[in-house]
Amino acid sequence: MKELLDDRQIYISSRLWHEIYPKVDLTPFIFTLHEGIDLSKYGEGIKKFYFTFIIVKPDDKINLPYTHYSKNKEEVDIAIEIPYERAQKASEIELIQLMEEAYLRGIEQLKTLPVKGRFDVDRLKKDVEMIFSKDRWYEIAQVA
Repeated sequence: MKELLDDRQIYISSRLWHEIYPKVDLTPFIFTLHEGIDLSKYGEGIKKFYFTFIIVKPDDKINLPYTHYSKNKEEVDIAIEIPYERAQKASEIELIQLMEEAYLRGIEQLKTLPVKGRFDVDRLKKDVEMIFSKDRWYEIAQVA
């Protein structure tokens, strides 16, 4: 298995209800986005992007979506919810698609934050969409 460097720019995590856990594989997102995206290419103001998928039961009041930007550290932390019912009914491939959509929504959230400097959110989103548009990118990421 490939190793990740400590100085990476993109971090992926999740908050999952236990029934969903076996279906969720963060590995392709972690490795592919780490290898395919260089945040410095899009301008200034964001050096690290922390992203969390939230898939919990609707009555969960603790694990809620959020956005946070640290101007001092130039770091963004965004959590986007995927509806529990949709994730529960989804096949593994459908769940990957739901996760892709959530990640892209998270990128859109960057536009709402007071990022210092100029950062090209639209270009970042386009590059991530390009990665996700590759046929079975999530399988290639695990084999490489």
